[in-house]
Amino acid sequence: MKNIKKNSKKRHEVDPLKGDLSSIFSEKGWKRVKFELKPKNKSITIRMSEEMLDAIKAKAEEEGLDYQKWIRSSIEDALNKSA
Repeated sequence: MKNIKKNSKKRHEVDPLKGDLSSIFSEKGWKRVKFELKPKNKSITIRMSEEMLDAIKAKAEEEGLDYQKWIRSSIEDALNKSA
């Protein structure tokens, strides 16, 4: 029991945020994240070729997104550019 208390005390003595943290905050490997806070309470149907859908799914996978989220994000980006 004494060993556990000593180890936990030592963990708290060292401040993990002390010193140079620049290596932690490099942009290498980071991905942009968008938070979708509003509920998705409307559904639409859109027709497209199988090839287009496959291309959308491939692009979404490259970006680490579900293809439907990628479509919403692309539409949102287009709307923000035109505003």
